[in-house]
Amino acid sequence: MKEYKYRFSIVLCAIVALSFSGPQLMGQASGLPVAPVSAQSASDSTLPVFDVITVKPNSSDDRPSIDFDGGNFSATNFSVKMLVLFAYDLKDDQLFGIPKWASELRFDMKAKVLDADPTILQHLTNDQKRLIEQSILTERFGLIFHRETKVLSVYELVVDKGGPRFQPSKIEAGQKGANGLGAGSLHTNNHDGNADMASTAVPISSLVNVLSRQMERIVVDQTGLTGRYDLNLTWSRDDGGTTATDQNRPPIQTAIQEQLGLRLRPAKLPVGTFVVDHVALPSGN
Repeated sequence: MKEYKYRFSIVLCAIVALSFSGPQLMGQASGLPVAPVSAQSASDSTLPVFDVITVKPNSSDDRPSIDFDGGNFSATNFSVKMLVLFAYDLKDDQLFGIPKWASELRFDMKAKVLDADPTILQHLTNDQKRLIEQSILTERFGLIFHRETKVLSVYELVVDKGGPRFQPSKIEAGQKGANGLGAGSLHTNNHDGNADMASTAVPISSLVNVLSRQMERIVVDQTGLTGRYDLNLTWSRDDGGTTATDQNRPPIQTAIQEQLGLRLRPAKLPVGTFVVDHVALPSGN
């Protein structure tokens, strides 16, 4: 399981901001495709752009990391595939046409915004940061793509018999729960073959994103639960890696049922996908 560090939107084994969009699905409500979540708004016409972009090969064993802070972007030991998934907010199952080298070769990518208003940089949303990051792929790797709808194998997250085993959170914005996490925060930790998740006042979509990464398959929220919840989950990992030291922990699908009163149900659904038409090795800096 790949793990990325991102100061503003993803931190596995750390507190994460919870503003991810789910997979783009057909057949919801109007029966039409759901448009990808975008940061397009009146202010986006004045979004900062990277003035300097450098890309260098990386052959180290460093843990992949990505950071965008104060106009400075850095991705260390990142593949082009990783950046496509990240910058376009995709699940792995949604990406097609990526060449082998774009998955295997790793790069150190740095970019910088010069002379931008610090206030604008400070208040960029996660989706706006992604829009800015996409220019690295188009300008340095020549990325060209189109979107298609394909029927894919997914998991539907549904309420199990007996109903959910959690209640709406009483923690409000600016407060912290008993676990020390502020409202809207989620923490995951993988250790010795075991895994833990703790959260405070998060929507079900936050759980869906964790499950999608753990199951390595798109998970679709079909629970109908619209509140914010304090969700806690412990399970043993079965990913071919370290054997769990706590043999009493159940696998993740059992844990979801026993601890949350939810269930993952296999299904096939039309999903919005991202198809790469062209991508090339970067030219010199």
